[in-house]
Amino acid sequence: MAKKGCHSLVPNAQTHDLITLVTAAGANVAYFRMAPHPDTKLAILFTVSYLFAGYACAGDLDLKSKEYRRWGPLRFLWLPYQKLVPHRSWVSHGLIAGGIIRLLYLALICTLLLWGGLWIYGHYAHHPLNPNATTRAEWQSLFSYAQAHPKWTMALLAGFILAGTMHSLADLVFTGLKRRF
Repeated sequence: MAKKGCHSLVPNAQTHDLITLVTAAGANVAYFRMAPHPDTKLAILFTVSYLFAGYACAGDLDLKSKEYRRWGPLRFLWLPYQKLVPHRSWVSHGLIAGGIIRLLYLALICTLLLWGGLWIYGHYAHHPLNPNATTRAEWQSLFSYAQAHPKWTMALLAGFILAGTMHSLADLVFTGLKRRF
């Protein structure tokens, strides 16, 4: 759903969903035809990341869009993003930046939820727990895993970021065609 005045110039949610599905399939076909030694597990990780980003984390999370509603009871997590990010700005629809910013936002929200959950547990369970140290240790563990498995990391990041890029490209192309014709 777009803000008033924009909705007639951009693809609707169903069009974006179809683009996500077709481009994910196309990326897999290209990978398996062109890669010298294709890895099925990497292709699956890329595809899952791409589909998740395309259906639940693409550019229109700055609106009360279909992507936003797909988060169900967790959609409140995106309210600060909606308040801070202007629709179709470089932050939400930047070809590369948009996906990276949403990934960083999601990482921040997950960190805050982890920290809050650990604090609540430590406070109410009367268990000596340091949420800062535990959260820092979890991030260090994640970074260590990413460094030890660069192909997996790249497949995950590429899928997430490229899905956002395709969303933004679709908006740009669709808007350009509508304005031209």
